[in-house]
Amino acid sequence: MILSHFDIPAAKAELRSVVSSPLPSGMLPHIIYHTRTEDIPKLWGREQRGDIITSSWGVVGTSSITQPPLLVLAARKLYDLDNDLSLIEDIYPKLKDHFVYLDRERTIAGFGPLLAIINPDESGEDNSPRFDEALDLAPMHVPDIHLDARLTLIKHFAKCDFKVATCMQEYFSVIDVPFNILYAEDLTHLSFIAGVLDRNDDAEMFQTRAGAVRMAIKEHLYRDKQFQSYDTTNHVHIQVSTWAKFMPLYGGLLTKKEARELIFTELLNPEKFGTPFPVPTTSVSEPAFDPETGFWRGPTWMAPNWFIYHGLKRYGFIGLAENIKEKSLALLEQSGFREQYDPETGEGQGAKNFTWGGLVLDMN
Repeated sequence: MILSHFDIPAAKAELRSVVSSPLPSGMLPHIIYHTRTEDIPKLWGREQRGDIITSSWGVVGTSSITQPPLLVLAARKLYDLDNDLSLIEDIYPKLKDHFVYLDRERTIAGFGPLLAIINPDESGEDNSPRFDEALDLAPMHVPDIHLDARLTLIKHFAKCDFKVATCMQEYFSVIDVPFNILYAEDLTHLSFIAGVLDRNDDAEMFQTRAGAVRMAIKEHLYRDKQFQSYDTTNHVHIQVSTWAKFMPLYGGLLTKKEARELIFTELLNPEKFGTPFPVPTTSVSEPAFDPETGFWRGPTWMAPNWFIYHGLKRYGFIGLAENIKEKSLALLEQSGFREQYDPETGEGQGAKNFTWGGLVLDMN
């Protein structure tokens, strides 16, 4: 989506690349290695254990897990720019196969069309405290312990021959709010693309499913005046307060009154998410909050800011949305393109030259 603002051919090439290596199941993995596995540097990643991660997937050349559905949104944005039918004709079969996989393999009995993730990494928020209890971890713990737990899940998945329903439910299965909201949104975009390609049966199927997912989110994940992810292994709603509580703004799942209450009691509250450089990924009030070294346990990331910006605009809070954009730009001006930022000081953290900062181009 960032490339589409200044290099459309490169954006199209990137989109074709990320759908180029589906697994036999149809699932699109979240990592495609750009070189042979044996040539991959051993010490990559924040924990410098990339060689162990690479050897744990159980497949060659890619990872064996996925991440939140956003590819169809990217395809829709590109199509809207120049109506390039060849692009969506090329990638549609793989997008459809991926969504068929999700519906076939990731639904849980009793929760309708909602999807479960089988590893915290599938949320895109590797070490979010939202998943601590499901991993049997305390709010405060050594980072390596968290990675160990996630690596164990990856190995379990490989031993299960990548069968979710018959195996992973025992180890880790979370119906995550952001993942399912993005699923519903991407189903809507996939319905549009199918319609453009005159695949009307597909278009109707995906649109119907999108509506069913939204209804199921409201039925199963709304508790105590907020949307909460659900741990299906331990049969409990997850009450840890993270930025995920603002995703229903993006998905349009709240009434205007509910949206206003959420914004003024949580987003703008300095004792929760109203930090000088918003939006922290974890509430200031949480025991797990760590703004300096927490990764997804406190620091501000550009992707959540992008979702919250668009969610605020969806509900007509234009001034507040512009404030998120201005604060995001201030982070770039102060600290450059970094992986994440201290929500109190704006200091850059993690990787340098991290492209997510470019999402400010899409805050419009």
